Amino acid sequence: MRPKSLVRGTMLAALLPFLVACGGGSDPAPATGGGATGSSSSSGGVAASSSSSSGAGSSSSSSSSSSSGGVTFTCSGTEWFCEDFQSGTSAKWTTLPSGGATSIGTANGTISFPQDGTNTSFQYDAGSSKGVVAVVTDAAFTGVTGRATADYYVEARIKPINNSTTNKYICLLGRYVDPNNWNGGCLNVQNSASSKVEFHKATTAGGWNRTKQFSPNRVILNDVWYKLRLEMVGSSMTLYIDDELVGTQVDTSNSAAGKIGIWLDNRSFAIDDIVVGDATIKPVLLSVSPNTTWIAEVGDADRSIAVTATKSDTTVDTYTAVSSNPSVIAVTNTPNATGGTTVLKAVGAGSATVTFTSGSKASLTKSVSATISPAFVMPTATYSGFAGKTVPAAASTGAYVDETLALTFDSPPTIGSNGSVRIFKSSDDSLVDTIKLTGEANTIGPAVGNYYRGVATPLVRVSGNKLLVRPHMNKLAYNTQYYVAVAGDVVTNSVTLNGTAFTGVGKTTGWSFTTRAAPTAGLATVLVDDDGSSADFRSVQGALNYVMANGAPATAATINVNDGTYNELLYLRGRDNVTIRGQSRSGTVIAAENYDSRNTGSGAGSTTATVTAGGGRSLFLIEDADLLTLDTLTMENTHLKVIGVAGQAEVLYYNSAAKRLVAKNANFISRQDTIQTNGFAWFYNTLIAGDVDFIWGSAKAALFENSEIRTRVDSTDALKGGYIIQARVASASDKGYVFLNSSLTREPAVPDGATVLGRSAGNGSFDNVTYVNVKMDAHIAAAGWQPTSPVPNPGTATATSGWKEYGSTKLDNSPLDISGRSTVARTLNTGEATAFDTRAAVFSAFNSGAGWNPTP
Repeated sequence: MRPKSLVRGTMLAALLPFLVACGGGSDPAPATGGGATGSSSSSGGVAASSSSSSGAGSSSSSSSSSSSGGVTFTCSGTEWFCEDFQSGTSAKWTTLPSGGATSIGTANGTISFPQDGTNTSFQYDAGSSKGVVAVVTDAAFTGVTGRATADYYVEARIKPINNSTTNKYICLLGRYVDPNNWNGGCLNVQNSASSKVEFHKATTAGGWNRTKQFSPNRVILNDVWYKLRLEMVGSSMTLYIDDELVGTQVDTSNSAAGKIGIWLDNRSFAIDDIVVGDATIKPVLLSVSPNTTWIAEVGDADRSIAVTATKSDTTVDTYTAVSSNPSVIAVTNTPNATGGTTVLKAVGAGSATVTFTSGSKASLTKSVSATISPAFVMPTATYSGFAGKTVPAAASTGAYVDETLALTFDSPPTIGSNGSVRIFKSSDDSLVDTIKLTGEANTIGPAVGNYYRGVATPLVRVSGNKLLVRPHMNKLAYNTQYYVAVAGDVVTNSVTLNGTAFTGVGKTTGWSFTTRAAPTAGLATVLVDDDGSSADFRSVQGALNYVMANGAPATAATINVNDGTYNELLYLRGRDNVTIRGQSRSGTVIAAENYDSRNTGSGAGSTTATVTAGGGRSLFLIEDADLLTLDTLTMENTHLKVIGVAGQAEVLYYNSAAKRLVAKNANFISRQDTIQTNGFAWFYNTLIAGDVDFIWGSAKAALFENSEIRTRVDSTDALKGGYIIQARVASASDKGYVFLNSSLTREPAVPDGATVLGRSAGNGSFDNVTYVNVKMDAHIAAAGWQPTSPVPNPGTATATSGWKEYGSTKLDNSPLDISGRSTVARTLNTGEATAFDTRAAVFSAFNSGAGWNPTP
């Protein structure tokens, strides 16, 4: 048998995180795997074993092994099954079996065995195929001891390959019985931080559902190798990627003594080094958190890194952490019951990498990089005419504690990645706040119950000639004098202030201000204005903080917002009957950028007062708040999707399971996931714009009445069209998402027939979506819905559950031919539609059946 190289010439450095010996595993810490910044792992250098002969689990003396660059992959008999494809054939596999890829999708997939140096792998070029690509033969799997009990792990190296299709799944199967019976550990390849690792499960008719989904703390990219491991012991299943534990699930529905296989949905791939073994033998694990690059200045607060280290017997492991440049980063390690804590201290300017190494597996490493700037030095520059260049004005009184600071140059400034803006208290020169140019976060709140929303977000930006700086929330006090310092290297281009070259702002420059007195307590109505006019607050969140801190939870409060553009993320929790009302629908704009690559997931509040993460990707997070009303304004998440960056970017996430949201006479604009709702929500006379799943969530009842639902051009592919809704309704009896007397429109460049009314999440939730008397433009596909990948629940809609439609027309009110609609959807009759054609009917379940009938 030919030698097999896992190291591919000049790709050695890039592939080290993914090289694996038979029997290796994974765990959930911040490692790169897919190239995430500042972390790596490797699993090479261990000669494990498994039979590579046709008697795949026997103690045969024959073996195959290969090595290159000191990394060895050996199949010799310890594991139950091992496949390295060095034969250049699929002799151990049934490829494209009954119910396989070509029988489900387009018959254009091809199998090949490409070589890279001396290494051979199995490759499938999918086209638009979906289904099972290969299943191990009975003869090759005979020696797998765990097959009788269906308890084993299956592990492989997988390389996703781009094939320009919309879907992106590749799964390693276990317990495969037939196309309708298998469990899968899967890569959901997004080429961005939206990448997921998932459990999938077969359904009838060759379909599938996603049973659980995890964020793997890495970007999963095309043309990069990843090690995926699926463990199955009884009803317990565990997933790993690149020596990191991702997550677990319990599945009592399938413990069949099945085999292993490979499944895909529109995703070309290469696979290699497939191993099956005893699932009770665990991999060595190492994780570090946070694992992101540290950008700091000498003298900044230390960075504390939590390390989790586990031996193969699951007991705590030792580890080492070593700085590549101790004159830049000094390292202190303190062991504890889970691994340890490593503290990084910025002691000098420069760059350094801290490498963490497992005590029981020297090839398993993680790393964190750091870039350290020199210590802050107070500038001494002065500028003529400086008083008219700042907000708040130099030496002014009556400044707002929630105001954005502004410094106006003679031409547009360019900000770099180093340096900082600092705010000091004038009375004692104490440092109150430090605002960095990169890697910043803010703690939004407080809310009722001391909840805060932590988000990563830039706090320094440029608008025209202005440098805009948002202090961290709750840093400035009322009736207090402060001064501002701006390091000279904050601005990297040659700009001037009133004709004088900029070299920084310091105490002697004269940017000082005194904050105003606190607003009167208990106001029922407050005013927000951002342009210098007299008001109670300069920011919407400043007003929300006031409302949350003043008055009983159920007491009504109104926040009036004058026209202007408010660049901020928002948070409301635990306060009912709040109204945010703009001066005009198009003139009052709350707009900021937030997205999944920056703040992963939907997010939630935290009781940690200094929380800097976990608050999610929405513009406005609302929790435990009844009857919030958003009236006469525009809210926009300005994130523009690009390939390689997670595109989910909600405007609203209403997370109040049994409470109510009202939005009227308002615009909500984003790209992907614009509106996410739980509980009960009424959108009346609104515009909601987006491209992919731009309405979604677990609403008990969300009604979009007299509204425009506009599909935008997908900025990553103008021909994609889009998906209007993905419902994840908890109960079959919940009304879910209802569109009533509304219009489905599009931006002009959205193609005809390219947009679907809805698709399933495939996670066991219910796809309860109903369109009643809705006008539809020609961008809506003739089939209406996406009935596969994954399959909907229920598989065929009823009068009360699933995908439903009644009275659809063209935009000009002429009849719309819906004869081509997917058979999984239901066309309601007139009697059935009455359950969805009024507000009272849609919201009848509110308050345990008491109902809700809101009025405009």
